[in-house]
Amino acid sequence: MTEQPSTSKPFAGIRVVEAAQMISAPLAGAILAEQGADVVKVELADGVGDRLRAIGSRRDDISAVFNGVNHGKRSVTFDTKTEAGLEALLALCATADVFLQNFRPGAAERMGVGEAQLRSINPDIIYVSVSGFGSSGPKVDQKVYDYVIQAMTGIASLQGLGSGGGSKPDKPQLIRQFVIDKVTALTVSQAITAALFARERGLGGQHVELAMLDVGLWFFWPDGMMDRALLSDDVHHSPHFSLAYDVVATRDGFIAMIPNGNRSWPPLCQAFNPSWLTDARYATPEDREANQAELSADFAAVVGDLTTTEALERMRANDVPGAAVVDLDNVAGDEQIAHNETLAHLLDGPAGERLEALPPVKFGGGRAVAPTSAPSLGANTDEVLTELGYTADSIANMRESGVLGP
Repeated sequence: MTEQPSTSKPFAGIRVVEAAQMISAPLAGAILAEQGADVVKVELADGVGDRLRAIGSRRDDISAVFNGVNHGKRSVTFDTKTEAGLEALLALCATADVFLQNFRPGAAERMGVGEAQLRSINPDIIYVSVSGFGSSGPKVDQKVYDYVIQAMTGIASLQGLGSGGGSKPDKPQLIRQFVIDKVTALTVSQAITAALFARERGLGGQHVELAMLDVGLWFFWPDGMMDRALLSDDVHHSPHFSLAYDVVATRDGFIAMIPNGNRSWPPLCQAFNPSWLTDARYATPEDREANQAELSADFAAVVGDLTTTEALERMRANDVPGAAVVDLDNVAGDEQIAHNETLAHLLDGPAGERLEALPPVKFGGGRAVAPTSAPSLGANTDEVLTELGYTADSIANMRESGVLGP
């Protein structure tokens, strides 16, 4: 594959002004940057910027997670409480195709960058508002984090369902990922793509609004609420299929697989215990659902006598899907990951030496292009202001007066 030039990326020539923190909106900006957009991240001129810079393992003012959701961008710092700082931000927004923010409802308007305020200087701008609960309602003023939405949408309850088949959670559990933040960002990036396409078709710039709560429910609903979505009296209800989701211990590790499929059931029996094929308890998918606890126990007993390698060899020989549970330190060593060139060892920019997952989408047959490092706080302020027509003297004066931060 040939490396894809930046000018051939689908969003080459698109400018996104991002005034956002943490993950739900910034990751959307990173996706657009991976696809060629010029994403200018606006941060506070307080010497701290996005709070995510300081969370987790970090090098100087760039943490690993900050780099992961802000690579490929430029950073500017404006004190928007000053007249000059707000003027600079508005001048930047006048050149933008997209303005992306995740302030609490009403904050952007108080800052002077609400939709109506920006549309007065840039009528066709796509204005994107990402919030926790939406723009109104009884919880609109509450702080929202990923785990809050996991708890409210039922995700934590589902994660706690016991392998014994109970319908109530043994103990609710959180997914130990910023899963709602990330799926919100994916949804935001797709919505921006749709809005840009609509604008090209003459529909003008739209106000795109997304709430983490709405996205979380939409994301969770198809499978998470599969046994609560059909409401007719004649619906046949089955135990939630996630009860079969588990890892099974081998003599020296763990494997992940589901011992209750329909098409995979005969080959699974051939791999581990052919007598299960004639066991009345497991004759049909419904029987296996009803006897899930016994099936899990029988399966665990057989697999527990095998090494991980032996179990996987049996599964592969019989075309049974599954995999070894890989320790975090060994993920990068997987042969398929290496073949796909999914991970890259990078050295550029202020983030320094790092291992990074490349953008998963390839356009035009080219290979994925490694994103540049996330920027240091305010690293591109002078560069962007110069592009906007500010002189060196005016930039120096702004910096001396604190408008651009330390």
